[in-house]
Amino acid sequence: MEIEGERVILRPVLPSDFPKIVEWTKDQEVGHYMEDDSYPENLGDCQEWYQAQQSSRHLRRLVITTRDGVPIGDIELDHITWRNGDAELRIRIGEGDYRGKGYGTESVIALLSYAFGEMKLSRIYLRVASTNQAAIRCYEKAGFKKEGKLIRTKGAPKLRKIYLMRILKDEFYKLNPHLQLLAG
Repeated sequence: MEIEGERVILRPVLPSDFPKIVEWTKDQEVGHYMEDDSYPENLGDCQEWYQAQQSSRHLRRLVITTRDGVPIGDIELDHITWRNGDAELRIRIGEGDYRGKGYGTESVIALLSYAFGEMKLSRIYLRVASTNQAAIRCYEKAGFKKEGKLIRTKGAPKLRKIYLMRILKDEFYKLNPHLQLLAG
């Protein structure tokens, strides 16, 4: 399975991606806002991590590449509840040269198109730190709306106030009617 955007391709994680996955996980700038500690921190942990994600029906993790095949990040739908049609979105652009240039937004839109069309999901939600303005702009450009917030009493100050955001299938297709035609 490959999902194509104008400048990106979302494809399954391959063992050849392990060095990049580890590099992005260790990168302080990338990991600054990440709450997910399930990423492998060394190559020795990659095979077990890879097998666990391959066997999960509640997770779809993909590598984001440029059109010429350069891996620049990853994106996932986690906590997929097939019966309710919900999933949680996470994304990270691991390569600094590709941040702030629209690759994240394009990747999110491509994955939403696939989630609502092929996977038949009806709602995608996410959590984002209130201080992560670049991510919030990305999500809002893709059509996400703030639905609520959480205030945590523990943890790094930058991660204490968390916005809950979501987009519904109808809202997505209203913003992107050309993609609904492609979905059939």
